[in-house]
Amino acid sequence: MTERQGMFTIPTRLFLTPEQRAKLEQMVRAEKSDLASAVSQIVAEFLDTLPEPEPEPVVAPVESRGAIRQRRAELARLRARRDAAGGGAPAWLHAYIADLEAEISRNG
Repeated sequence: MTERQGMFTIPTRLFLTPEQRAKLEQMVRAEKSDLASAVSQIVAEFLDTLPEPEPEPVVAPVESRGAIRQRRAELARLRARRDAAGGGAPAWLHAYIADLEAEISRNG
């Protein structure tokens, strides 16, 4: 499938009966257009009759075991840093540790 000026080109084959082919050729001649424009119009009109598709569900990517292991190691280092600082540990460190703990519990 290729895109050009906001339109998509889809190479395909049409399987028509001889009668359907004759009707299509007659329509193309009557409208004084080319086959691609006529088929595009037919398909577009048909697609406009269909309901809007449901959005695809967003699936959160599952982290690999290695990535989870790295997160746990990072969490251990940060906890050690927090514990070494005692009461003087910055608030952002507490928040970051809480975020990592939540992320690990979701994924691992």
